[in-house]
Amino acid sequence: MDKVRQMQVFIHVMESGNFSRAAEAMNMPRSTVSTVIQALEDRLGTQLIHRTTRRVTPTHDGLRFLETARELVEAVEASERMFRPRPAQATGRLRVDMPSRIGRRIVIPALPGFLAAHPRLDLELSTTDRMVDMVGEGVDCVVRVGELADSALVCRKLGDIALINCASPDYLARYGTPEGLDDLPRHHMVNYAVRAPFPGAEWEYADGRAVRAVPMGSLVTVDNAEAYIAAARAGLGLIQIPEFDVRDLLAEGALVDVLARYRPPAMPLSFLYARRRNLPARIRVFQSWIGDLLVARGVLPASGGARGGP
Repeated sequence: MDKVRQMQVFIHVMESGNFSRAAEAMNMPRSTVSTVIQALEDRLGTQLIHRTTRRVTPTHDGLRFLETARELVEAVEASERMFRPRPAQATGRLRVDMPSRIGRRIVIPALPGFLAAHPRLDLELSTTDRMVDMVGEGVDCVVRVGELADSALVCRKLGDIALINCASPDYLARYGTPEGLDDLPRHHMVNYAVRAPFPGAEWEYADGRAVRAVPMGSLVTVDNAEAYIAAARAGLGLIQIPEFDVRDLLAEGALVDVLARYRPPAMPLSFLYARRRNLPARIRVFQSWIGDLLVARGVLPASGGARGGP
């Protein structure tokens, strides 16, 4: 078997998580998949995979080789597409991670149209509010809200999300409606943190070009957006939240907009991926689609930001 085919088999095993699913996807016997992986390890002189009865996981060398193998296979596929009369349609498995509320409220309802336009695309969508390990977890691209730490990932800004302050009517009836920063010491804030140890709650607001923070008391700390909004509705404190996320709750009176003069600065919404060269068509197509969708659904302003290709 040629070297490129060995790498393709290895990639399928890593993406599917076991030999049986990889064999099914590639229409070959499971024993052949196992033999190919063994031959590849022998050729490279290192173990690429930890094998168990139910699942395979990459070794440290396996993770390093996976990134290189993907680049090489994609380069070969890109060179072959150069001589085709039409650009190839987005195909293959695309594993995406994004914030839970954006996934549930915005993206999933729009997926039927996207998948109908790309019937050969196999989409795997996870919705989490933590920053995933893209290489270790086999994720192709992620959508993230907020400032991001420097990393080797490629980051394309989609736009800025406007944030507001709000609380439930029951909370405001109990503690009063804050009119200014001097009122905050008498109030509680729902604390939001995605990993321990949890930092203390802070009220952030834009003061000209500077961002100020006021320490706040908190009754509860949560680690995802669903719980954050639920805690506010339960009267557990003030929250600072993307406006699109609670538009319906504001309209029905379940939450109330407060302290409009002291709103936090808009938060960047970014699209990240690991590969700098030979970006697969499926990632480019999804990036363009989701950027347009977020503008159409009012998550991002029409001026949006850099929604085009890399």
